[in-house]
Amino acid sequence: MNNSHEQPPDELDADLLEGIAEIYDAIDPPPSSLDGEVLFALSHAALDAELATLLEAQMPALRSTDASPTDSITFTSSALQLMVRTAPDEDGGLRVDGWVTGGGLQVALYAGSIAHWATSDAHGRLLWRAIPHGRIRFLLQPADPQAKAVLTPVIEF
Repeated sequence: MNNSHEQPPDELDADLLEGIAEIYDAIDPPPSSLDGEVLFALSHAALDAELATLLEAQMPALRSTDASPTDSITFTSSALQLMVRTAPDEDGGLRVDGWVTGGGLQVALYAGSIAHWATSDAHGRLLWRAIPHGRIRFLLQPADPQAKAVLTPVIEF
């Protein structure tokens, strides 16, 4: 072991620290849910986004036992609105066309853990290609750095 705190750690120091870590793992292990809780807390704190809601006009007026898929949906928040429409893409995935209130917004389409980024043009138009079917959500990042990001609920196409 090094006698001076100015010397870099050597192999013996590493072995001692590893032994101490093993003791703590044995007598006081971290809870199994700790990883997920920490990741959630970090994501929530870092994101600090407003949550968009589905536009009520999109909600069905009648309840039915038959499922009827939709190919478009609109989300709204206090500052932004996003409409998306899906269509089959040549590769078997989805083509997602979007329109957002305002140009120059960075919008991420999250399919699973993968973010597909697009920037809205001057008319608010967005396009994503080859998106896998399944659960997706959107993160809208306004051009103004002081404005809050907007996160949509998860939907399935």
